[in-house]
Amino acid sequence: MTEQEKLIKLFHTILKRMKKEWNHQIQGISHSQYLILSSLNHSGPQKAAQLAELTQNTPGAITSATDKLVSEGYAMRKGDEGDRRVVYLEITDKGRELANSLSEALNEVTMNFFQGLPEEDIQHLIRIYNKISENLDQCKG
Repeated sequence: MTEQEKLIKLFHTILKRMKKEWNHQIQGISHSQYLILSSLNHSGPQKAAQLAELTQNTPGAITSATDKLVSEGYAMRKGDEGDRRVVYLEITDKGRELANSLSEALNEVTMNFFQGLPEEDIQHLIRIYNKISENLDQCKG
């Protein structure tokens, strides 16, 4: 196995295990629903198309995800006063409380992933993640 193949295999394994840990923390809602709530909490009301892009889901998947958030009282739909065809999703106080709670839990879990790493390794990871982020920015079409 080449070094690149080892890197790719390890990368996928780590992502899978991280996602499993994160999902364990956000029981009751899906990862996409958490991303939607978090985005609404930080950026305010948004249209379904914006949320679909954020979560990398289809508009149909967003409708399904937001239907559950609305039915559970975590979000509400609000029409645009200037254009009745436009509908925004807005977070409720209950949703804000959940988003903040989950965010804290996910941050704690994520920090555990890096526990025991020397400061020098953390600095290397920051540099590496910044480079990966730059590469991803160049991939956008």
